[in-house]
Amino acid sequence: MTPTACGRKPSYTRAQLDAVLAKLAHGAHISPIARDTGLSRQAVYRIKEDPAEAEAILARWVA
Repeated sequence: MTPTACGRKPSYTRAQLDAVLAKLAHGAHISPIARDTGLSRQAVYRIKEDPAEAEAILARWVA
């Protein structure tokens, strides 16, 4: 696959995605999650809004 077919490269890694999802599951707030993972608050909001899509985006880039 070419990068243009996949869209923009995700701003997070698998480890960051897993950490965000775990912290969200424990009820953590957005700002501390962003600070702890090194992601922007907007990236954390996008992951929170649609975790399945966040997984799919990461999977497309890993493949």
